[in-house]
Amino acid sequence: MKKILQYILKLLAKATLAKYRPQVIAITGSVGKTSIKEAITAVLQQRFKVKQASKNFNNEIGLPLAILGVSDSGYRNIWRWFKIFSRALSQLIIKNLDYPTYLVLEMGVDHKGDMDYLLSFVKPKVGVLTAVSEVHLEYFGNLEAVLAEKSKLIKNLPQDGVAVLNYEDERVRTLFDNTKARVITYGFSQDAQVWADGIQMSKDETGEVRGLSFKLHYGGSSTPLLLPGVLGSHQINVALAACAVAVALGLTPVDASAALRQFIFPPGRMKLLPGVKGTYLIDDSYNSSPLALREAVKTLVQFPIKEGAHRWAVLGDMLELGAESEQLHRRCGMEIACLGIDYLVTVGERSRDFGRGAWQKNFNTDHYFHFAQTQEAASFVKEKVASGDILLIKGSQGIRMERFTKALLAEPEKAKDLLVRQNKPWI
Repeated sequence: MKKILQYILKLLAKATLAKYRPQVIAITGSVGKTSIKEAITAVLQQRFKVKQASKNFNNEIGLPLAILGVSDSGYRNIWRWFKIFSRALSQLIIKNLDYPTYLVLEMGVDHKGDMDYLLSFVKPKVGVLTAVSEVHLEYFGNLEAVLAEKSKLIKNLPQDGVAVLNYEDERVRTLFDNTKARVITYGFSQDAQVWADGIQMSKDETGEVRGLSFKLHYGGSSTPLLLPGVLGSHQINVALAACAVAVALGLTPVDASAALRQFIFPPGRMKLLPGVKGTYLIDDSYNSSPLALREAVKTLVQFPIKEGAHRWAVLGDMLELGAESEQLHRRCGMEIACLGIDYLVTVGERSRDFGRGAWQKNFNTDHYFHFAQTQEAASFVKEKVASGDILLIKGSQGIRMERFTKALLAEPEKAKDLLVRQNKPWI
């Protein structure tokens, strides 16, 4: 049944693209796809009619739905599918005047051949590759296979297309000469075309951290920029990628900056939130991978705290790492211990290896705590934390670390607006 459904959706999506001919901007990579998708949309909609894929509609089912303009969930109901197909056929017969000029889509791939399937009916004009790191190794086997699959987006761009590539990723740099498209790079090096420096946590008049500030450079000019409510220098890549797409399509860095100053990052991505007892929460509970985890813990260590306060890393399992899982968890644990956190709390069976790795670097065993479930961890930590403490909360989607964040929010009644996975099916 799924194969039939998939085939029908592919035909409808292909026909819709042929009728309306939108410019497709596609994003792939191991990290940051959704944030970059939303940032690109925020920048382009100043001038163009733009539509982005809803949520993380990025696979063989979700991507066609995004093209058809479907934005909500609940597709187990046969009558719901009837409505979707009816709507799709209707806009093929009667021109939809609201159909966008630009479509901003995520292309999520977690198995070999996934990108081939998506590219069989979507032909992007602009392709963004964020990074290639240890994700979905359970299915790919190694990083070379991850790169091979994700790079197909860049290698299949047309000659008049644009490849937007992360200059900081060595694997991504191998693609500079492997595409027919024009290449625009972004990163923290002056060798990138769109780059950033002067990065610091910005504070308000009371001394409270309110976001990240930096200088955005392109074409010999620079623009100061503040990203409100988010932490982590790696999150600046989101703004840089969006700016790179903007200049590729004829906008200026000033245009991009104006939109990015108002941009609100999606929930669960390095969001700074007020916690119980006057604590601070860095909510990065959307997902986890070794690369993203390393960057998140670096941010935790850099966060300014008052004397006597403590830094807590609350970490759930990193999933889909296959045979490399134990080694990668241990390695991350060793790195975390060396960075200088005060307390390590782990959730889930695989996360025990964070602790084992930390012990190898002489982390204080009295400051390490392990729990099977997020609610157990939350109850324990809630009793232990004190005013001024800062907590990083991170884990793969299946561990549901947003439940921990919710339990420690200063105002848990606002969880629906602040956290990931708060709609009815997830809850």
